[in-house]
Amino acid sequence: MKQHKAMRRFREFLRHRQHPIKIIGYTSKTMWLLLIPLVKYLVALKFDIRSWLVTNWVDILAIVAIFAFAVLRWVFLFFEIDDKSMTSHSGYFGLAATRLSFESVTTVCVHQSSFQRLFGAATLYIDTDAKSVSRTDIALVLPKKRAEHILALISDENTQAVKYTVESKRRSQLAFSLFFSSTLSGVVIFAGLLFEASRIVDRKIEITLLNTAAGEISKYTKQIPRFIVIAALVIIGGWLLSFLANLMRYWHFSVTRHGGRLTVRSGIWTLRHDVMKRDNIYYYDVTRSLLMKLFKVCTINVYCTGYGKSRSEIPTIAPITTDKEVEKTLSILMPRFTRPSAMLTTGKREIWRFICIPVVVFLFVPVLRHIAVFIFPRWVSEVNIIAFISSVPCVWLIIVKLFAAFSTGIGFDENCCVLDYCKLYGFHRVVIRRDKITRVAILQTWAQEKKGYCSIEICTENEKYKRHIVKHLPVDAAMSILRTNGLAV
Repeated sequence: MKQHKAMRRFREFLRHRQHPIKIIGYTSKTMWLLLIPLVKYLVALKFDIRSWLVTNWVDILAIVAIFAFAVLRWVFLFFEIDDKSMTSHSGYFGLAATRLSFESVTTVCVHQSSFQRLFGAATLYIDTDAKSVSRTDIALVLPKKRAEHILALISDENTQAVKYTVESKRRSQLAFSLFFSSTLSGVVIFAGLLFEASRIVDRKIEITLLNTAAGEISKYTKQIPRFIVIAALVIIGGWLLSFLANLMRYWHFSVTRHGGRLTVRSGIWTLRHDVMKRDNIYYYDVTRSLLMKLFKVCTINVYCTGYGKSRSEIPTIAPITTDKEVEKTLSILMPRFTRPSAMLTTGKREIWRFICIPVVVFLFVPVLRHIAVFIFPRWVSEVNIIAFISSVPCVWLIIVKLFAAFSTGIGFDENCCVLDYCKLYGFHRVVIRRDKITRVAILQTWAQEKKGYCSIEICTENEKYKRHIVKHLPVDAAMSILRTNGLAV
């Protein structure tokens, strides 16, 4: 009988703790740098435990201390849950408590990585509109069934409500991965992998790997300097890694509207299940690159606290869709958002204002090339290649800004505000609920003030301060449209 009571208490203890694999997450990364050499020494000594303990007792004690501290953190962090709220205890002896009412929750997510899948675990993220920029309000690693149960409890809806589901086609998901793959993010992933590998194996591994690959390719491209080949390898490899990461992240993507919530599911490598309140969505953003604009496709992103927060995700409800399907998708998923037309727009009179800065930057490239050739006369071919590579993004930006001159504007209706603007190389059509606008300002540079032009800045503020700036509008018309809509500045 006592044994059964002890088992029940132990199960109850585990029920209010995270999954035991979280203990590994609490250990320091440096523990693995100690553990790997210890295993090597043990093998080298042919499993002579006594000699191994005598030789490495300091490192062994350090690992035991790190693991013991991780176990204590796991024990002290526990949670309590009822029908209306959830309380997470942390810190020593669980003295620090975070209590969340289910009514205040804006987003709840269950994400399961491939590693967690081996142990039947998943990470539960819970967020509210509280201003906590640096972290999620509650993040717990739990057994998958327990995490899904809590998600269902928080996002309880009327089961009789009609469900509307929008699914992305596989061709669309492939196209999205092609358009949105970032060379920079891929290079960061690649560099991280090389750095971690070098810490364990050899600190010169990244140099050896890149030089070997460049040397093999240089046999067929003798005219191209090796450092250019290495740069090309890094760029191509980074883009490919980003492409594969996007493809695995947004494969099997679907969005369902059920009552007052949106449910998003996606992923192959990491399975994602996100639920957000539609009333807590501040705005949606129809985003395009220049190529997407030419092919008449776009992606629809939303801003809701907790969705896509600090987890390398795009907060999207449609990874890629055609311009013709945008209205249909939005009417299905977000029927409460109206879609006003732009009242004040730019045109051919403002072309020079849009392209002025990129043109000036482009003209500086040959000047800098001549200076570099003068300083490094032996590196003329390398300087020419670098100058050509540098001029390509400048030319591309000029073309983007030419299109932006004919697709920039602002408009209002009773419920929403629409902003069409270009930011760097991306085109945005943002529709903001008027009750979510926290700040409106007229911005003018010295040149704009002289010519009678301005930029309108509209902001929303919650976890992050979001600024949307529509540039190169006539100042009198901009002031008039803001005052007409009750946004005097």
